[in-house]
Amino acid sequence: MAKVVRHNAAPDPDGCRWCGVKASRHGRRYVSSQGMHAWEQPTNAQRLARMRARRANRKEN
Repeated sequence: MAKVVRHNAAPDPDGCRWCGVKASRHGRRYVSSQGMHAWEQPTNAQRLARMRARRANRKEN
């Protein structure tokens, strides 16, 4: 399966579990992996991975 990149930068650590969008801007959204969904809290592992990705991106720039 091909790797899918949804974001140019790492999503907000507290963004939706499925799409990465902040709760205040989310509403109902569609992503092919989950379908139509409401905002859902990300897992602790997702939060950690997003924070690490953001930190790595800052070091590159």
